[in-house]
Amino acid sequence: MNKLYIGKVVGTHGIKGEIKISSDIEIKDKVFVKNTKLYFEDLNEEYIIESVRFHKDNFLVLLKGFYNINDVLFLNKKKVYVNREEVLNSNEYIIDDLIGFEVICDDKIYGIIKDYEFNGSYATFLVEGEKNFYLPNVDSFVQNIDLESKRVYTKNVGDLII
Repeated sequence: MNKLYIGKVVGTHGIKGEIKISSDIEIKDKVFVKNTKLYFEDLNEEYIIESVRFHKDNFLVLLKGFYNINDVLFLNKKKVYVNREEVLNSNEYIIDDLIGFEVICDDKIYGIIKDYEFNGSYATFLVEGEKNFYLPNVDSFVQNIDLESKRVYTKNVGDLII
């Protein structure tokens, strides 16, 4: 199984067994839904979401078979994962997947994506190469992302390099 990190348990909520998960993954609508199978670090079992709701920047998740706060205390502070193949198609990706990809414009390699940050609307990649620069993940700069060859094909990169 190919695990995909989605967040961390930051506590419990109420006495009925809900766990509070902090997550900044961009595919929340695919992950935090009923019947999604969750996996927790250091545990070899799968846990199934019975219900989920959003509250104060966290997801409140009730797991099937766990209906008391005492039943879920052992999950506190654990990292949470899903099976990548169950939430993403083979041609889909998340921004974290692009770390380490080469950035290419006009058959020239400009560098490697080392990090990213969100500015509210889109991700901006930190590209480290001969000269470091930031590459906005928007259509006016990013033409194609090739997951197999681990390359991001771009245009107008010269406008970004100072």
